[in-house]
Amino acid sequence: MFSRNKLQLRPALLADLPALAALESQLFADVVYPAFFFRQAYDLWPDLLQLAVQDDKLLGYILAAPAQQGPQEIGILSLAVAKEAQGQGIGKLLLATLLDNVPAECSKLWLTVAPDNKAALALYQKFGFLCAKTEADYYGKGEDRMVLVKQHQR
Repeated sequence: MFSRNKLQLRPALLADLPALAALESQLFADVVYPAFFFRQAYDLWPDLLQLAVQDDKLLGYILAAPAQQGPQEIGILSLAVAKEAQGQGIGKLLLATLLDNVPAECSKLWLTVAPDNKAALALYQKFGFLCAKTEADYYGKGEDRMVLVKQHQR
């Protein structure tokens, strides 16, 4: 169980990248971002790679990036919470922090979620994300995803 008083939400540091890659591998069996991708994300979008850390232990992260259209559209690439910390509100805190800190010109956010990931789907819907479409084989055969979209206003 984590303590909100000790939980730190902060941008990733270079030293955090191995722990990020390890958490990714632990949580996502076949669809995993490779370790080098986290280095690239750290270099390209440092403000959009946020961590939840307690007592130097990585409990979760959220990663987003501007879309091809520019900073007015942000894609949330991943939101992950360590198994032992799931169900304790860390994903909610990470998502809320991201939404509070997206660039001022951002008017739309999008993400994908597995249709059977009911907990994640409920979280995103709670924050106003709506299903725009479902794509079969999004990440390969049998890896369907719902594409969720949220209009964002400051």
